[in-house]
Amino acid sequence: MQAVAVMIPEQEGGGVYWIASLTCVEGQAVEAGQPLARLESRRGSVELRAPQSGFITGLHARPGQTAASGGVLCYLAEQPSLAAKPPTSPLGYLEQAPLNPTALLVYGGGGHGKAVIELVRAVSAYRLVGVIDDGLPPGSDVLGAPVLGGAESLKEWHARGVRLAANAVGGIGNVAVRLKVFELIAEAGFSCPALVHPSAVVEPSAVLESGVQVLAQAYVGSAARVGFGSVLNAGAIVSHDCTLGQVTNLSPGAALAGFVRIEDHAQVGMNATVNLHVSVGAGCIIGNGATVKADVPAGTRVRAGSIWPVRSD
Repeated sequence: MQAVAVMIPEQEGGGVYWIASLTCVEGQAVEAGQPLARLESRRGSVELRAPQSGFITGLHARPGQTAASGGVLCYLAEQPSLAAKPPTSPLGYLEQAPLNPTALLVYGGGGHGKAVIELVRAVSAYRLVGVIDDGLPPGSDVLGAPVLGGAESLKEWHARGVRLAANAVGGIGNVAVRLKVFELIAEAGFSCPALVHPSAVVEPSAVLESGVQVLAQAYVGSAARVGFGSVLNAGAIVSHDCTLGQVTNLSPGAALAGFVRIEDHAQVGMNATVNLHVSVGAGCIIGNGATVKADVPAGTRVRAGSIWPVRSD
């Protein structure tokens, strides 16, 4: 049978749900009508049940995360995983190859790409298909993962039943390049799951949006929210009640105290610290080792090793 999607119900006017609880795990056999998850929204709660019997595959959600209305919670398949097949004709993907809900591409084979490859392997819920990179020759490899081609090959892999991708272009100092990759991935029909290293700690009340990458030994505290596409590098600390916007980046060892707000596209350097209740504006770059004690206006660059605000005397 073709894998059947378990859909997040549509809400009038869009909106998101909060995943209050999950009663299933990857690879589990379930019966038709069996409860799988409970979703909460401002309009009330919804219980998702299995539309048919099968094995849970492609389950990327965890309690505390948000789920967009109309999205996919997981799939039900005949077996715990599905193998992709090469396309045999230029027809739509459903006529070419079965959907492979665990297969994932890594877009970018540079320094951050290597970290993401290791992250995907450590998570172990996904099958790493290979690397997409416009600057590497097809047929080469990155840490043993084959280079499959550039952006133009995304459509081919979509046709092979692959639907997941990880943006491995870090964009340090130039967030526009990372944003461009997210656009390419979305236009080709791919989704970006949140990836959390097994050695990282994410408190149950924290919320990670799609595309978030939490690397080894990072910490996300209670009631924190990390926005779409953000990167928390090794050893980064996001304390309780922090809010991070979309496509933010915390370098290794960066530390945020409680109730910190990091706006969209801001970057916090290695071992930099941001004090309690401070806001860092959109597009800011906080240099390595800086100490931020007061709000930083949008677009500001805080010099490495400095204390913000800069004293005038």
